[in-house]
Amino acid sequence: MRFLTSMAPRLAILTLALTLAGGTVAPDDPVARVKMGLESADPDAVLADVSGRVEVVLSGQGGMFRRAQAVEILRDFFRRYPPSRVEFSEPSDSDDGQTATGRYHSTAGGARFDVYVLHRRAGDDWDLASIRIDQRSPIRSNGR
Repeated sequence: MRFLTSMAPRLAILTLALTLAGGTVAPDDPVARVKMGLESADPDAVLADVSGRVEVVLSGQGGMFRRAQAVEILRDFFRRYPPSRVEFSEPSDSDDGQTATGRYHSTAGGARFDVYVLHRRAGDDWDLASIRIDQRSPIRSNGR
């Protein structure tokens, strides 16, 4: 019992350190679940919050799909563009729900993509309504 009592402060410090370092993710954060799925190239994890149909748009092409179809679409995307790094901004609340934008970096020739996700409130939970992934142009217009 004394061992467990002495370990509690150490465990709390370790948990805090991992959280500050980005090592842990709140399980109730829907954007974090999408991010973890994208980083691990796991379409099932990306679509964990889909309850019915979801909009999937890749490079301007897509539509509304059942979850099983969306899994195959994302699986093909991950085959073509394996992830190296994924970053998201802080989610923002809107009338539609919660949105977040981010960047998806691939190991395939340094390809970079803009990512947009929309979650809608479903009772106490979130429902992934849309994921859009568009390739970033390597040449920026207007001198930017």
